[in-house]
Amino acid sequence: MKTIYLIRHGETQANRDGVFRGRGEVPLSPIGVKQAQELRERFAGLGVQRVISSPLQRAAQTAAICFPGREPELQDLVNNLDLGSWAGRRKKEIAAEEPERWRRWLEEPERMAFPGGESLVAVKARTRAFNGLLADAAEESFAVVSHRSVLKALLAEALGLGGKWFWKFHLDNASLTVLLHDPRRGFVLAKLNDTSHLSDYMFEWD
Repeated sequence: MKTIYLIRHGETQANRDGVFRGRGEVPLSPIGVKQAQELRERFAGLGVQRVISSPLQRAAQTAAICFPGREPELQDLVNNLDLGSWAGRRKKEIAAEEPERWRRWLEEPERMAFPGGESLVAVKARTRAFNGLLADAAEESFAVVSHRSVLKALLAEALGLGGKWFWKFHLDNASLTVLLHDPRRGFVLAKLNDTSHLSDYMFEWD
């Protein structure tokens, strides 16, 4: 049986400021660094065999702090959703200036193609390919450090969810979610959005 630890990267100042990140490079904030250190304590002794990370700085930095002495494998299949022209903009600004697109984001994001960016359908296809790599890999224990939208798509794909799936999961910064996998049962959700190791985190709703 495989164990797959899914980690959302630590907090950034953009999370606190209500700014969409997308594929923009945003470093961990001091709180985010502390969260990664607390994750490191959580993983002490668990013997993770393979560490995979999104190539973006905030994810790779979280992986490097959480698993010191390891070289995370940077994997573009778990790179963040490309938000196009929404990246770097405040959520309140988008809600005021693009009310119809903002409504769709809140009510039916699965049908969105972000202006100049990527659709969630495309992200889900990426995670389908990535889940196949995990299922076929020889290792039995993985840590995957990625982003909220990608991890939601990965979970929806692993659990066979269609239709409205994006808002069915909530994942906080530096949270831990655990999937199990074996050839007969496929993917099984064992733990979702565990933040018990964190001394400080922000609840990000939109």
